[in-house]
Amino acid sequence: MQVASKDTAERSASSVVKGLLKKDGIRGLYKGFATVLTGTIPARIVFLTFLETTKEASFKMVKPFKLSETSQAAIANGIAGMLSAVVSQVVYTPIDVISQKLMVQGYSGHAQYSGGLDVARKLIRSEGFRGLYRGFTLSVITYSPSSAVWWATYGSSQRFLWRSCNGLFILKGYSYTA
Repeated sequence: MQVASKDTAERSASSVVKGLLKKDGIRGLYKGFATVLTGTIPARIVFLTFLETTKEASFKMVKPFKLSETSQAAIANGIAGMLSAVVSQVVYTPIDVISQKLMVQGYSGHAQYSGGLDVARKLIRSEGFRGLYRGFTLSVITYSPSSAVWWATYGSSQRFLWRSCNGLFILKGYSYTA
């Protein structure tokens, strides 16, 4: 509705959905989904691979500071989370740009693009590769701090709980020690 023409902008959300369903069917509700799915899986693989490798290097980097194990885990995981978010945006951002263009192009009768590859081709032709990375800096500024905080909290909580329970695991009602 934000990118709609003046006539359709005045319509309610339900009338837009009804029109979309009438014109494109259920598939119309999922425009861009295949593109997102195709890009999200490799981006997630990049993120998690980089996270684990960076985490190892970060632990080695903070070890000489003789901090508590919980603090070391927080710092190492935070650094790894932040850097992984930056690196994964190299994959996520183009996919996000392409899927957004597919989602906002309108009904099938007015569609500018036939699919994700068509968007990429036309975008590269008109704006160059920079067009695929529109919003990259903002994405990095948004996601890297939140990823750092999340992974730092996760890492320190995991270590704290592990030490507090003396390595005791509780799994489906059974407990055992590691």
